[in-house]
Amino acid sequence: MTRPYSSLYWPSCALLPIGIVLAAPAGAETLAPGKAEVELREAELEDDKEQVLAETKVKSTAVPQNPRLADPVPKTGVSRDEFANRNNRRTGEIVKRMSGSVVDDPGESKDIKLRGLDKEYTRVQVDGVQLPNGGEKREFQVNQLPSFMVGQVNVLRNSSAEYENDGIAGRVEIKTREIPTEPKLEARFGYGGRNNMDGDLLHGQFGFGYKPVDWFGGMGAFDHLDNLIDRTRDKRFSTRKRELEHETERSHSDNVFSDLALFYDGGEFHAKPMLLNLDKLKVKTKLTTEPAKAGSGETETEDAVVSTSGATFTHRHNFSGGPVWESLFAYHSSTEDKDKNKVATKESAVGSGRFNLDKTTLERENKEDETWTLNSALRVPFTLGLRQELKFGGAVRERVRFRDKNAREISKTGVVRSTTTAKDNYYMTENYYAGFVQDNVWLNEAFSVMPGVRAEHVDLQSRTGDGSQADKTVTDLNPSFHALYRVRDDLSLRFAFSKSVNRPKFDELSPFAVDNGTTIVIGSPQLDPARALNYDLGGEYASGNLFLALNLFHKAITDIIEEVDTGVDQGGKDVYQVQNVGDGWTHGIELEQRLSLAGLGIPALQGAQLWANQTLLDSKVRDFAGNNRRFKQQPSFTANVGIDFSYAPTGTIVTAALNYLADRPEYKANGDVTMIESSLTLDLSARQQLYKGLSLFGEVDNVTNRERVDVENLANGTNTRKVENYGRTFMAGLTLQF
Repeated sequence: MTRPYSSLYWPSCALLPIGIVLAAPAGAETLAPGKAEVELREAELEDDKEQVLAETKVKSTAVPQNPRLADPVPKTGVSRDEFANRNNRRTGEIVKRMSGSVVDDPGESKDIKLRGLDKEYTRVQVDGVQLPNGGEKREFQVNQLPSFMVGQVNVLRNSSAEYENDGIAGRVEIKTREIPTEPKLEARFGYGGRNNMDGDLLHGQFGFGYKPVDWFGGMGAFDHLDNLIDRTRDKRFSTRKRELEHETERSHSDNVFSDLALFYDGGEFHAKPMLLNLDKLKVKTKLTTEPAKAGSGETETEDAVVSTSGATFTHRHNFSGGPVWESLFAYHSSTEDKDKNKVATKESAVGSGRFNLDKTTLERENKEDETWTLNSALRVPFTLGLRQELKFGGAVRERVRFRDKNAREISKTGVVRSTTTAKDNYYMTENYYAGFVQDNVWLNEAFSVMPGVRAEHVDLQSRTGDGSQADKTVTDLNPSFHALYRVRDDLSLRFAFSKSVNRPKFDELSPFAVDNGTTIVIGSPQLDPARALNYDLGGEYASGNLFLALNLFHKAITDIIEEVDTGVDQGGKDVYQVQNVGDGWTHGIELEQRLSLAGLGIPALQGAQLWANQTLLDSKVRDFAGNNRRFKQQPSFTANVGIDFSYAPTGTIVTAALNYLADRPEYKANGDVTMIESSLTLDLSARQQLYKGLSLFGEVDNVTNRERVDVENLANGTNTRKVENYGRTFMAGLTLQF
C-alpha cells in the first residue's frame, strides 16, 4: 500500500520546538500531519497487518506531495523512514549524506560543516535546544547522539526570525522520535570490527513506546556502542624526514532517552530526560626519523569521559479560534574530564635504535558547561484584509562554563615545571535574551511573504585563572524576509533574506596573556561576533515519483575573526591577538534529486528509489594583511548518490550510499598552503526478513577503503604528505520490530 509522502519525509505527530509553526490557518497547507491523519494511518496499518509489505516493514518509495513546497523557510531534511535502513549508528552519519553538509572525521563523523565552512560556523539544536558541549567552537559533536533516538533531521539554510540567529553557515535541527499510538518495540544487536569481524565493534539498541490512553503516553530508548578506531598516519617531508604514527581509540558509549507526555483536549505536555555518556581511551605512538639525525619517539595516552545530561520540558496549548501557545524549558549540563600523558624519547646515537627518556608531559583537564533555556511563543492566525499568521515570542538562556587545566613537564632528570598558561583556565557566564516577531501574509492563495525581526542581547562575563576579569555586551537587531510562490500544486519558488551572526570561540573571550618565549598572545574579551547578510533563491518540484530541488545562496560576511600581529612590541616580543579583521563572501548551488522507480511499472522495481544531491561552493576572504583566499578547507564540490531498494515478497532491503568530497585547500596568512585531497566513500547495507518482525542485517562502511591525504606546501620550501588510513568497518546482527 502506498503511504502518504508525509510519512516518508515528515515524521508523524511531530512535536515541534518553540519557534516552529505548528498549524496553518484555515485553508492553508500544514507542515505536519494532525491527529486525524495519524489515526487514519494507524487504521490503515492495522488493516494491512496480514500483508507481506507490513510484515517486512517495507514502505513504498513513491514521492507524492512534499510538505517542503508549502514552507517559506529554505531547508533540506530527512526522516526516519528514509535513513533507518542505512548505515547510521550515529547522527553524524545521517547528516553527512545531506545536501551541503561535510562531516569528515575519519571513522567518527562527529563535526558538522555546513556549506563547507569550518565547524565554528554551524549550530546544532536538539528538540529546540542548543545542547552544551566540550568544544571551544560552540559545536555539538553529533557522534554522541545515537541515530536510534532521532526521528527527523533538517538543515535550516536561511532561518526566519523565530530561530536563533547564531551560526552563519546554517542550523541543524534534530528532532527526536515520537510516541507511537500503538505498542511499538524495536531492538538491534550488532557485532563487527574494523577490517574483520573481530568483535572490536559491538552495538545494542532497545526502544519501546506506547500511548495506552488518550491522556498519557511514553517512550524510552537505550543505546550502547563499543567501538575501536585504528588509524595509521605516515607523514613524509621533502627533506626526507618521516613521522610514522599509530593511534588506537576505544570508546564505550551508553545513552538513555525518554519522553513522557500528558495530553488534554487543548494541548500536550512533554518531559524528555536525556543522558549521553562517552568514555574514550586513546593511545598514540609516533616515531620520527631523519637522515643523519638521531630519531625521536612519543607515546601519548589520553583518557576522556564526556557526558551530557538534562531534560527538556515542552508545553503546547491550542486556543479556540486557532491561536497556539508553545513553551519550552530545558536544563542540560555537559562535562568532560580528560587525562593526557606523553612520554618523549630520543635516540642515543644516529642509527643506534636505542631510545632514552627525554621528558614526560602530564595534563589534566576538566570542563563543565551548564545551560538553562526558556522559550515561549504565540502564533495567532487572523484575517485583516489579507489572511495572516502572526507569531511572536522570546527566549532566555543562561550559560555557565569553565575550564580547569593543569599541565606539568618532567625532565629526564626529574625536574618538574608547570606549563599551565593563563589561557588554559577560564570561567565565564553568557546570558542570552531575545525577542522576535514575524507575520506570514498571504497576498493571494499562491503568493505569501513573511517579514520578521529578531532582537538578541548577549551579556558576557569572563575571568582567567589568574583573576583577570572582563565584561562585554552585544546587541543585534536582525531582520528577515521570506517569500513563497506556489506556481502550481507541484512547484514552489522561494526567496529568503536574513541577517545572522557568529559568536566567538569560548577560549578567545577570556582576558588571558600567554608568553610563548618569542611572542605574546593575549585574549580578546571585547570581540564582536562575525556578521552576515544571507540570500537564498530556489524552489522544489514534487510530483508522482519525482522530486527535484534547486537552491542558490550568497553570504556577505563582515568582521571575520582571526589571530593577527597587533603591531605592538612588548619586551622585544610581538603581541598577537584574535580580532575582527576580515571580510568576505561565500556562495554556491545546492541540488537535490529523488526518483522512485515505481513509475516504470516493473514489479521488481516497485520498492526502488534513487536519491542524490550535489553542492558547488566558492568563497573569498580578505584578511588583515589584504590577502585574498578561500575559507579554510572549503571544498569546491560535494556530492552524494544512493539507492534504497526493498523487495516485499522476500522481505529484502538493500541500500548503497556514495559520498564524494573535492580537494579542501587552506591558504594561510604566512604563505603556507595545506590541502586535504579529494575522497570517495561507499557504504553498503542489506537486511533480510527471517520471520515477521525479525530480520538479519549486514553493513560495510568505507567499502572503497578511503584514505585521508593531507598535503602541505610550506612557505620555507618544505613539502609534506600525510596519509591516514582507518580501514573498512563490518557489522552483522539482528533487528526486531513489533
